[in-house]
Amino acid sequence: MAKALTPFEERLYQEYDLKGRVKLAIIISMILFVSFLLLDWIYTPQHIRTFAIIRFSVAALELLLLVLAKRTQTHRGFINLAMSLVIIDAAGICIMIQVLGGFLTSYYQGLNIIVMGMIVVIPFAFRESIILYALTWAFYAVPSFIKVILGQDPVTVNGEAVHLWRFVLNNIFFLTSIIIVGAFGSFIMDNTRRRELRSRLQLEGMTTQLQESNTKLKSLDELKTQFFANVNHELRTPLTLMLAPLKAILEGRMGRLSPSLKDALETMQRNGYKLLKLINNLLDLSKAEAGKMRLKLKTINLVEFIPSLLASVKPLADQKQLRLYFQSPPHAIELTVDPDQFEKVIFNLLSNALKFTNKGGKVTVYVEDKEQTVTLTVEDTGIGIPENMLETIFVRFSQVDGSKSRAQEGTGIGLALAKEIVLVHQGTIRAESELGRGSRFIVELQKGDAHFDEAIVDRRQEDLPIGMKRRLSDTEEPRVQDIVTDFRRLQLVDLEKVDIEGGRVDQAKIHDALVLCIDDNPEVLKLMKMLLADEFDLELMTSAEKGLRFLREKSPDIVLCDVMMPGMDGHAFCRTVKSEESLKHIPIILVTARTGAEMLNEGIQAGADDYISKPFDSTELKARIRALLRMRQVESELALVNRNLKMRTSDLVDQQRSLFLSTVKSLVSAIDAKDEYTRHHSTRVTEFTLKIAGKMGFSDKELGDLELASLLHDVGKIAVPESILNKPGKLTDAEFTLIKEHPARGEAILRPVIELKDIARVVRSHHERYDGTGYPDRLKGREIPLGARIMAIADTYDSITSERPYRKAASHRYAVKEIIGCSGTQFDPEVVEHFLEIAGTFVPDQAPTQEPAEGR
Repeated sequence: MAKALTPFEERLYQEYDLKGRVKLAIIISMILFVSFLLLDWIYTPQHIRTFAIIRFSVAALELLLLVLAKRTQTHRGFINLAMSLVIIDAAGICIMIQVLGGFLTSYYQGLNIIVMGMIVVIPFAFRESIILYALTWAFYAVPSFIKVILGQDPVTVNGEAVHLWRFVLNNIFFLTSIIIVGAFGSFIMDNTRRRELRSRLQLEGMTTQLQESNTKLKSLDELKTQFFANVNHELRTPLTLMLAPLKAILEGRMGRLSPSLKDALETMQRNGYKLLKLINNLLDLSKAEAGKMRLKLKTINLVEFIPSLLASVKPLADQKQLRLYFQSPPHAIELTVDPDQFEKVIFNLLSNALKFTNKGGKVTVYVEDKEQTVTLTVEDTGIGIPENMLETIFVRFSQVDGSKSRAQEGTGIGLALAKEIVLVHQGTIRAESELGRGSRFIVELQKGDAHFDEAIVDRRQEDLPIGMKRRLSDTEEPRVQDIVTDFRRLQLVDLEKVDIEGGRVDQAKIHDALVLCIDDNPEVLKLMKMLLADEFDLELMTSAEKGLRFLREKSPDIVLCDVMMPGMDGHAFCRTVKSEESLKHIPIILVTARTGAEMLNEGIQAGADDYISKPFDSTELKARIRALLRMRQVESELALVNRNLKMRTSDLVDQQRSLFLSTVKSLVSAIDAKDEYTRHHSTRVTEFTLKIAGKMGFSDKELGDLELASLLHDVGKIAVPESILNKPGKLTDAEFTLIKEHPARGEAILRPVIELKDIARVVRSHHERYDGTGYPDRLKGREIPLGARIMAIADTYDSITSERPYRKAASHRYAVKEIIGCSGTQFDPEVVEHFLEIAGTFVPDQAPTQEPAEGR
């Protein structure tokens, strides 16, 4: 039973139309097999009847295959039919070959047609092709070889007998070669088909995944849009309940207001308007993207329509000292639009231009009348837009600068909404810009109303308040005009300038603590003033740079700093303050609308002492400020205690050192008293040593340690008998050996005292020589402690210039000459150079009473 096809093979045969190709191959084979009777009649007329029977028999079998093909449904069945077709054709040709003499006929070339035709017409798998090629070869070769073996007569050509093996070799060689080529071609074709199908299936899989992802994204986008619409719709009710009473209170309907209360209520109203504008923009955007925006079309004169909008913008332009221009043709330009929606487009473009144009710049509005369209252009001389952002800025929530330190606030909705409104009007909008030189926004709308789709036109003749809906099915949201009468003020509320008092709220210090508040939003600073001024002195700054300058000048007690600000943001401010030694003790509280563990971690990493999220509770804010101030007070008190302790410790150390030096000097005096000739020797060596070390740039601590080492350098002589120390004659070898032990004995005496560990090492080495021939350790060069190398020169100088039992004192000049002569052998040349620079400050030259004797 044939093995079932895999799903991949089923798809493969389906893609390459196995069923159609097999049917076509059967029909072509029938036609060719019968039509070759003409060749039989020309080539071998004596066998025409036999060959006709063979050919029509094959055709009849192929006709049967064609009938079976119409009833066969599976690809496996069609593979079997195709293999049967090849076997029938090959068998028919091989029968005719045997009739004509086997290897002696050229009819075997018909098998070549089968071999090559299989590759081209039928998409056989390689394994099936090999089976068919093997059967075809066997059908031809086996009977022919049998005939040769049984004794086929040789062929006579031009009267000469030709051996059969030549025909056998020729025909078998060519047929086998064709079959090998065919097999190789079949292998390549099969692999190519399978590889193409795998690539196609992968592509289909990726396409399906992309389609599914796209469908999910569309669904999520629709859900998100619907969610925004629902949330924003629900927000209108509480906003109405906030703004409507505020308006009544500010108009004086509920009594007279104090200036401070009126200022606070106006702040609430202004920010309520901002929230309302944001909600309206989100609703309009979601409607436009969902195709639910309806236009109340009216025909307006654009030349008269725009100046009234510019009049609303002019006060805001004057605040920034911007020039505002309007250029239009002298004649009326009629345009059919929804006036309310088209106002939003113009106000958004003007708002954008005013935001990003610096002081002294200009904003120009152009209107151009064309044959079929009207073009509105808003041009500014602002900072410009990068070329790669000219398309992106119209995508919702997209901004040219989306960083924490961007210079302008915004949500990235305005231009996206403007584009959607223009598209609903069947118009176009585009941006052109050059960085540093300004931007142009170009809106092009068609004239007339024929281009509007009937589905987007609202045919109601009058606008009714939300409370007067005509039918229960009317789900229209409350319009802006139902809440705010000054609609144009609402559109421009983001540009309104809010002033705060410069400098401290009260110049005279009233409270114990000074709080520095930093925020680029003046209204937040006004809020801080209102919440904190009753308990703290305040300094209000609108940028981190200004706050940092004030911090360095005045050193406030605590800082409240916003995170997202233009220029230096809150995190950069924290890092700067905490990196300066004079400022890092000042507590910083970061205040931001961004929440989450990542933002909190970033703030703490920057050095913030605390973190509070907007909106915050004033009681909590004050509590955190008080807690940090108390903590700072405790730290200050601890720092003061620490300084006092350090001072007292330093005094005690100084007293201890003074007492210790007195003790050491007493000990030195006791040592010197053992040898009447070396009296005050340690004191003089100390003086000379300190002079040389001072010349070499020793620090105070190093000089102090070297002073102790110099005073105690001969402490080991305590173990040497006075008879040896005061012996007037030459010492014996044993006595000199005992004398040479005093550096090591001195170290042994000092080593137990931890504070004298380094000093003990210098004492041990003060008789080492620079060339390594000294004692007790034969140290060489810089292996010898520097203090010991200095002391060796001072000790030698004093020994030469002092009277000893075995010789008289030599002169200063002689001592200097001896030290120079021993430079590089006994003494460090570098130290000798320093000694020579100050040698004149040592004992004045004295004439020796006699030449010094040979050393002991």
